[in-house]
Amino acid sequence: MPVGHETTASVGYRLVVSKVSDNLRTQYRGFPYHEPPGRTAMTRQSLLHAPPPACAVETPERVRWSDSDPFGIIYYGAYIRLFQVGEEELFRAAGLPFRELRLGRGVWIPRKALEMEFHSPAELDEAVVIRSWFARIGRTAITIRFDVHRAEDLLHRASGALTVVSVHKESMTPQPLPDDVRERLLRLSA
Repeated sequence: MPVGHETTASVGYRLVVSKVSDNLRTQYRGFPYHEPPGRTAMTRQSLLHAPPPACAVETPERVRWSDSDPFGIIYYGAYIRLFQVGEEELFRAAGLPFRELRLGRGVWIPRKALEMEFHSPAELDEAVVIRSWFARIGRTAITIRFDVHRAEDLLHRASGALTVVSVHKESMTPQPLPDDVRERLLRLSA
């Protein structure tokens, strides 16, 4: 986003980027936010449009009857199911299936944010490929990226980003990811 540019998102907040001492400063509802030193701000544009890394996990799936409207076009909310399938297989590929992550390691990761962008409509019974990877792994938060493509020609159907936060089960307060879990996730990150 160019310096001095303002935009209003559909959810009603204003995002202003200005140049201050060679750092980007973002104001959210009037409160300044500064990225920690050494971290590059990831904008919505860069997050949803970054190409998948070579380590992205590819999961084949099909658009089901329950995913479609009466005309056989995928309902936009059905992409959440496809993202969930991709998420589960991504953690499994990291050696951390959800059962192991939750019960074996005590890592609980409720959803914090989901963003989706639709590129072209998928159709009933269409074979799709879900590409999933860890776009950002912080101390407590993980952002997972998804791209959904038609399997036969890789026509881009949708992009998404899901942020989950590691929490203490009883208090639901953020807790740092265990080092060994973080190391496994980093192997499948951009």
